[in-house]
Amino acid sequence: MEKVLIKGASIIGCSKVYEADLLVEKGVISEINQSIQPDSATTIIKAEGKYVLPGFIDIHNHGSAGFDASFGMYQEKTDSFDASEQVYKNGLKATLDFYINMGATRVLLTTMAAPLDKLCVTLGYIKSFLYDHPKYKKLVYGINLEGSFLKDPVYAGAQNPKYFCEPNQKIIDVLQEASGNLLKIVNVPPEHGKKGCELTEELIKKGIVVAGGHSAAFGDEFLEAVDAGLNLAIHFLNGPSRSNSKSFRMGGAVEVILRSDAVYLEIICDGYHVDPSYVRDIIARKGHERVIMITDSMFANGLPNLERFELLGLKGAVSKNKQFLQVLGSENTLFGSVLKSDVGYANVLSWLTRSISGTWHRMHKALSFHEALIQTSVMFSTNPAKLLGIYENTDIQPGTGSIEVGKSADLLVADIEMDKLSITRNMLQGTVYTCSE
Repeated sequence: MEKVLIKGASIIGCSKVYEADLLVEKGVISEINQSIQPDSATTIIKAEGKYVLPGFIDIHNHGSAGFDASFGMYQEKTDSFDASEQVYKNGLKATLDFYINMGATRVLLTTMAAPLDKLCVTLGYIKSFLYDHPKYKKLVYGINLEGSFLKDPVYAGAQNPKYFCEPNQKIIDVLQEASGNLLKIVNVPPEHGKKGCELTEELIKKGIVVAGGHSAAFGDEFLEAVDAGLNLAIHFLNGPSRSNSKSFRMGGAVEVILRSDAVYLEIICDGYHVDPSYVRDIIARKGHERVIMITDSMFANGLPNLERFELLGLKGAVSKNKQFLQVLGSENTLFGSVLKSDVGYANVLSWLTRSISGTWHRMHKALSFHEALIQTSVMFSTNPAKLLGIYENTDIQPGTGSIEVGKSADLLVADIEMDKLSITRNMLQGTVYTCSE
């Protein structure tokens, strides 16, 4: 579609929610005004009573609909994964369609600790798939390398220590070649010390975001990594990462993450990984401008009949209420999530619009509905765009993550209530997709 006009919606802007028409031309927002008159070549979307919000940018997800970015398609009959090329690519297409339906306009496919030769193969499949399918290349911004450089097995979470590697630029080079330079985020836990800081500095020079998660680092180690360029905390309060309330070594990773304005932090907003009282505490301490909501979605997302599974020697189970995954035999160790972005958005909106007793704060007051809409959209869209360096317009491409003239038309049309988001349209760089429940 060359021209699309969204009529009569409430637009969730950067600082206010307001009613207006919105015109898209050649994939870019060209006009926002009270009454825009279409010409005969314009497709009209009637959106009275609905909201227009920036599309979700999910920087941390492993898969869904049976697909895993590292291992391929899950086969329920054999409790195993098929990573043959065509099966893998079919699964990738299915999971990307799944993401579009739940409101994503950019995703980073996230890897787990796995044999490097297998990662090279699967990243190569992603590269060739995107080359053959330009539609999905608009959606997949890149790869988030989460598990390969983890160090301490105690902080492994649901990652397999057998496949941990020392930080090494050669490994990055090999994976970049296999993927076609798709690596955008790399997790380098700060306890690697000098080696980790040296790799961090090299990655930053190449425009790659360096994260710290699943980390045994003390505060002073984490701060050294921040000084080297690390600016993202992987799924905060999960993973886990060290917390230390004593007055030695500047505390732990958790304490430095909360104190440092240089660091964004991720939150899995399903209500199970982080209790809503802690979510409100974190937002109050960091400011919503430094929080990024993620799904950490796993292959089990969208498999309603799945109860037990195994992934590279780690046994997992789906909760009885089908709302979360856990390592079998360890109720307190969760195994990624089955969260959808639209459900996560509704969760956060609900938590912000009601008074909640905190853990570190006595009470968090309810925000107004419009204020909560703005803050929630900032955490789902604006902040990840800023982290990745794709928020501002440039000579090369329009920015994303907010609704402004000149920005890429990465938009959602939705019905929104206090605790529910129902997306009817996902507009990805001007191309409109109809979403279903």
